[in-house]
Amino acid sequence: MTPTRRFATARQEVEAHGMSLVRAHPRRDRLHLDLADADGDRVVGQWIGEAQTAETVAAATDSVASGRVRLLGNHLVVQAGGADRRLRSLATLVAAGADLVVHRPERRAVVRTGEGESRTFTKVVRPSRTADLAQRMTRAAAVPGLLAPRVVATDESAGTIEMSTLPGRTLHDLLTDGMPAGTAEAIGAAVRTLHTAPDVDGVGGHDLGAEVDVTRALLDLARLHHALEPRTLDALDRDAARAASVVIGAGPVGGRSLLHRDLHDKQLLVDDGRVGMLDVDTIVLGDAALDLGNLLAHLDLRVRQGWTLPSTAAEVEDGVLEGYAPDARTRAAASGYRALTRARLRALYAFRPGDMRQPVGAR
Repeated sequence: MTPTRRFATARQEVEAHGMSLVRAHPRRDRLHLDLADADGDRVVGQWIGEAQTAETVAAATDSVASGRVRLLGNHLVVQAGGADRRLRSLATLVAAGADLVVHRPERRAVVRTGEGESRTFTKVVRPSRTADLAQRMTRAAAVPGLLAPRVVATDESAGTIEMSTLPGRTLHDLLTDGMPAGTAEAIGAAVRTLHTAPDVDGVGGHDLGAEVDVTRALLDLARLHHALEPRTLDALDRDAARAASVVIGAGPVGGRSLLHRDLHDKQLLVDDGRVGMLDVDTIVLGDAALDLGNLLAHLDLRVRQGWTLPSTAAEVEDGVLEGYAPDARTRAAASGYRALTRARLRALYAFRPGDMRQPVGAR
């Protein structure tokens, strides 16, 4: 098997075992997998190119959560019930009754416990990352006027961060189900609240060069795994270069803002006119235009997916910009970051065939 056949081979092996690929998260030597079985139930696993490594990973994971791991063939490791050799506390939480919400093998997970007002969410990460992520979340939640989950408790040895729960529905759902008046404007105002936060100590920087590097790293992974054709990847690389030129042409950044850095429609919760932000542990200091461009590029994506109508996306865009009120330089730079994000999303969603078959949104 040549390296360029990895993604196709992984999909074939998944299907040969009666499952379908929803999405994959690529790394150089493997793919982290979200799968669906024949009944549509969720399955989590990894496809590892080196057979010996796959066997080692399966054995190590089984030692943490015995009986919950299967090695199918030479490459496909299926991990049930939160089994994870790196996130060692995850299987214990699931066994105790927690619902598994997110599980990216060996990287991170989120579990839910309780119902109604007693419901809580716990993020599970590698123990070495716990303190830094908890500090970022605490700093974001302390921004005046910003609604974000609070850190309730941490356990660095277990790699767990318990978070408060935010009410509301995601912008992603509202794009299909209907947008209450003033929602988009409130979102724009909430993003501006984040960006105009007072100085935050201990938060790293993220500039245009870093964002281009992130994009090209993903393009390289798509090339390595042959998730897209070489011609397409060459075109996306040129798109990224042109997008960076647009940002540079907009002029220098007036000052660094506190950014979410992964702002999109699934990260924004709306509740009776109030807007909350999820996954604030990605905060950095940088160009405010990056968050705006990232959010608007995801609106473009939802239109391409058939998740929402072009007219709905356009109305949301107009409202967000009205609520945010960017200056001319930020608006111009945001168009460049929007194009850069589009290139990144094209590569990212090449690994997500299940996410490109969404139902058509509101009619």
